[in-house]
Amino acid sequence: MNDYLSLLPSTLQWVSNRLGAVSDLPWPLWIGLLFPVYVAVISVVIWLLRGRVWVVHCAYPKTSRGWDCRNWVPGEWSRCRHHNRRRTYGFGHSVNPDIQRWQTFGKGDVIIDRPERGVGLLRLRPTGATLLYQRGYPRPPLLVLRQLPAAAVAAWRRIRQARIKRPADRAQVGVRTDFVRTDVAEGLERVVAATRFAMVAFVAAIVLTGVAVLLDGAPQTVLQYLATLGFVLAWAATSSGIYGRSELWLRGACLKGLKWWFFIFVPVGVLNLVFTVVNKTPA
Repeated sequence: MNDYLSLLPSTLQWVSNRLGAVSDLPWPLWIGLLFPVYVAVISVVIWLLRGRVWVVHCAYPKTSRGWDCRNWVPGEWSRCRHHNRRRTYGFGHSVNPDIQRWQTFGKGDVIIDRPERGVGLLRLRPTGATLLYQRGYPRPPLLVLRQLPAAAVAAWRRIRQARIKRPADRAQVGVRTDFVRTDVAEGLERVVAATRFAMVAFVAAIVLTGVAVLLDGAPQTVLQYLATLGFVLAWAATSSGIYGRSELWLRGACLKGLKWWFFIFVPVGVLNLVFTVVNKTPA
């Protein structure tokens, strides 16, 4: 029986083989389906943290002082107490609470898209819109619900018209570095990098799990151990880089992964080996 170190990969293999026995879908695809589930979970978690937890400036685009509101609020869905409801101040400052983070006021107080963009899930300067994000800013839940039908139609259209696109001109999508962004949470560039790292580690773990099922004996066990390490690194990067937004997230993720590996998984594996040897030793 596999020890604790290889429990997760071997369990995935067992479940995939059982599902493959009752379906025409090949077993590697069953394991691969974990990746979009993982991406969806990470996307929703970051969307909620950005929308309701991580502190940013109110950034209401029209104030009596001539610049965006600099009051701090919890999350990008929030506005400060001066701009969270419709009102008109005595000095001519009217508040429109319907304006979104990615919008500003043009001539005649017409609501238009801002020239700046927020930060996406995997890109510092995102393009287009997704179900949860608009121009790099998280959509409020009500707008997400309203967007669901259109998003489903758009996804189906992209599937039917899928084609290779030319890469965007990098000269036109550069990120400004001459000012500090306060309309988005601090450290989002680290969140983007950590998200990429976690997804790569997760994919590598899934691939190793899939390859291990083709082998037997020691090679299979080694690949299962490496797959477990990949899952551990993905979780450590999620903890250090996404939840913690640490400047040293990569170092923290590696240290956490090694700590969990040596102080949790390895001792259990050694104990399992000792019990196996003791049980096989003749009395």
